Amino acid sequence: MKSKQPIMLVGLTMLIALLSNLFILTPSYAKQEVNPNQAPKASFWFAPSKKEARDGLGYYRDTVTPGETREYKFYVKNLLNEKLDLKIYATDPVPLQDGGKDFGAYNAGVTNAGTWLYPQGSKDITLGPNEMREYTYRASIPKDLAPGQHIGVVAVSEYNEFQGEGVETNIENTTLAPDVESSNGLWIIMDYKIDDAKHAMSINTFTHDYIASGESRFTVTLENRGTILEQPTGYIEVRDSSKKVIFRKEYEAGSIYYGTTANMVSIAKNQLLLPGDYEAYFEANFAGQKEWKLFKFTVTPEAKNEAQAAMAHYDKLEVTDGIPDWLKYVLVIGGILILLLLILLFWLLAKRKKGDIEERIKMYLEKGLTFDKTRKKVQLDQKTFTLYVVKLGYIPDGEEPEWDKTIHTCKHARRIAIAMVENSSVGPGSKNEITEGSASSENLKGGEDDVGKGA
Repeated sequence: MKSKQPIMLVGLTMLIALLSNLFILTPSYAKQEVNPNQAPKASFWFAPSKKEARDGLGYYRDTVTPGETREYKFYVKNLLNEKLDLKIYATDPVPLQDGGKDFGAYNAGVTNAGTWLYPQGSKDITLGPNEMREYTYRASIPKDLAPGQHIGVVAVSEYNEFQGEGVETNIENTTLAPDVESSNGLWIIMDYKIDDAKHAMSINTFTHDYIASGESRFTVTLENRGTILEQPTGYIEVRDSSKKVIFRKEYEAGSIYYGTTANMVSIAKNQLLLPGDYEAYFEANFAGQKEWKLFKFTVTPEAKNEAQAAMAHYDKLEVTDGIPDWLKYVLVIGGILILLLLILLFWLLAKRKKGDIEERIKMYLEKGLTFDKTRKKVQLDQKTFTLYVVKLGYIPDGEEPEWDKTIHTCKHARRIAIAMVENSSVGPGSKNEITEGSASSENLKGGEDDVGKGA
């Protein structure tokens, strides 16, 4: 017996895990039940009459046949000790923003499986204190029923005159005083050849606007054109004119019923779009398929300024002189780098120009041009030219060039030649002997080449 207990415990654990997975794998059909936090405030109770539905999913789900008629019964009970006025009506399911479970109002009209339910329209009912009644709706299944999952809703609503203060909306600075509505809707799911259901979705429109805080709002309408509800996943990406992604948001949509359209909304928190052209990429993945669409839009300077003012008012963005702080830092750093590059460029150009001038001065002087003609060739003033020729060693520091002389005929050249003769140690009778007076200035006609020719 003891050896069997661990086996039984393991088997029970596996069974519980399996049942848990079954419930987890049916997100679209989760049991409808009263929220414990809201139960004390409820004024009425609404549930399927059929015990199996009431104790099971909490709504009706059947496999139907084209052309048949089904009956669905519901209990409505007043939970108050006073009379209660309600409305009961047939309607269609509608998705919430970004997908999710909701249903149409009593005056919204019906277009899909809600039109199969009878009676149509809303019916006013009054229940006495703690009174409960049963209501019957008949579903007439069309003969040309398409394979898929068809959903109608029976709903009960209570409207009370609003007694509190106005409510300020998040989108517009408007104060509203609405009637308080307490509603409950029960699904009637009618399956027909569900494995052959059509899966199709369409990405229709895109809008870019701003919420009250000035932040950008992107809205994409996603339509279910199939015959079964979808819960798509995907993402939206906003790119600037350089294709840089400036905003991205992934999503996991709630239920989007066939024949309905959901608004997929994304808000760029604490982010300001600067004036320019943008594109928004939206992608939806469902039932192994993918739909995508690219939209283009433009932000004008006027729209940017209004959004910036609103964001500053709501402390969403710190603004100084019309430029966000992060952009100011980028501009300052960029300006410093550009300035450093310009300084480096000018330094290189000046260095190169200086070297070019020296080479040109040497070239012209070596060719035999006078100092003045060389100066004019390189287009320098006399003072600057003098500094260059001193640096190049053509004249001593502190002297000025003899402007009408060449480097071979100037005084400096003659002094160099005389110094060379005086320092030479040539003996008497030598072939290169220089006699007295042979190095006089009158006989130095050709610079160094004439030295030593004799009188």
